[in-house]
Amino acid sequence: MTVLRRQGADAVRKGWPWSLFLEDRALLVAAYWRTNLTMRQLAPLFGVSKSAGRIIDHLGPMLALQSRKRFAKNTVLIVDGTLVPTRDHTVAERSKN
Repeated sequence: MTVLRRQGADAVRKGWPWSLFLEDRALLVAAYWRTNLTMRQLAPLFGVSKSAGRIIDHLGPMLALQSRKRFAKNTVLIVDGTLVPTRDHTVAERSKN
């Protein structure tokens, strides 16, 4: 939460104020990414309507992993059971996924 506040996620902006606190907005984005729920399904769970899409668009890039320079150029990183395309067998072993 401290990093998000440093990046200006909680700054006062022009227009309507956010209907959720920053912590709840971050939880909404994490729930959207982690589950297969649509924005229409998530919005009532958090008590918002159309602003769920705006929240995800605003906070999503701030929560996304930043690229690291310490990895080699052709390093493959697999995060959270991501399916890896296997057409390029120089990167992956022969299998479906």
